[in-house]
Order: sequence, then structure tokens, then C-alpha cells
Amino acid sequence: MEGLSDFYEAVSDAGDYIRKLKDKGKKVLGYFCSYTPEEIILAAGIHPVRLFGAKGNITLADAHLQSYSCSLARGALEDALSGRLDFLDGTVFPHTCDTIQRLSDIWRLNTNFGFFADVVLPVKLNTESAREYMKDVLQRFRADLEKGMGVTITDRALEESIEKYNMIRSCLKTIYELRSTDPGILTKPFNWHREKEDYTGRQYM
Repeated sequence: MEGLSDFYEAVSDAGDYIRKLKDKGKKVLGYFCSYTPEEIILAAGIHPVRLFGAKGNITLADAHLQSYSCSLARGALEDALSGRLDFLDGTVFPHTCDTIQRLSDIWRLNTNFGFFADVVLPVKLNTESAREYMKDVLQRFRADLEKGMGVTITDRALEESIEKYNMIRSCLKTIYELRSTDPGILTKPFNWHREKEDYTGRQYM
């Protein structure tokens, strides 16, 4: 279970964890929504970080977003404007809802993270024209990322990244199925300070 220590470290203080990556020379891209093509970001040698927005009072973001906007958008913008996302080298916005589309414009005009990209995905996926459009969007994002971040994305790196993300999604599916059959199996955080022999091997006690 020691292999999970990195995950707990990242969850306990994501900002500190990412800044340590930056200290090692890693570039970091923030993104919204699971529709973002993370595989391309990882293939570029860049660490993708999904932005959710920290908990706390919203003050700076209220000057740009209505109070009825979702907490994710308001919280993330608050983090950006307050300097809590100073580790970002850029941000990616998939156009998944009206709020994120408008946040994209607000973000671009009021922050200075360097790289910025809108990824406008097709609404329909079951037609030949949609597939061609999707291909064009992904190729353009790849080219923009290479130019904007000064990197080269090889086909081999992209293949390896796709394999890795497919494995991650497969593992997440397994975890979901485990929790579906036994909801209490993954409810408690593992205590890294406890003696190893006390661990049952079944739950994170």
C-alpha cells in the first residue's frame, strides 16, 4: 500500500505537490472537464491538472461571474485571481457548458498564465463529418500545444500516453465496480503511520 502515498500527498495539499513538480522542471497545464484531451498534454511531457476550485469565500471572482454560476467556475477563477494557481503554465478550456465557455473569455482577459487553448469538441459523435471535425480539433490542439509550450509531441509518446490513460480508466472502472458491490471497501483513508502488520489487506483502515 506504500505505492498510494503519492496519491494521499497530492490530495492533502495539491498546490504543494504540484509546486514540487515545478521545482523539478515540470511544466503544468490546468484544465476543466474530463472532455479535455489529457493524452495529448501528457504526451507533450506536461503534467495535466484538473481545476475544481478551492473552498472558501468568493470575492474577486464575483466581479466577473454572476452568483448563480456554478461553484467550480467561481472557485477556480477565485483561485486564479488570488494567485493560488501561480504554478500553472497555461489552461485548457473544452467547451462543455455555457459557464465554461464564458469563463474561458474571462480567464483569457484577466489572467496571465502564458498558454491558453479552447478545445471546441463536436456535439455529435456518430457521423463521418463529426469524426473528421473531431480529428481536426485534436490535431489543432496538438499543434497549438507544440508551438505554445515549445515542445514536440511524437506519435510514439502519444501512443504511450493513450495506453496509460486507458489503463487508468480501466482501474477506475474496477474501483467503481468494487464500491458498487461493497460500498464500504474504500471509505477510510489508509494510516501510513500504523505498523504494516496491522493492515488487513482488504480496506484502507
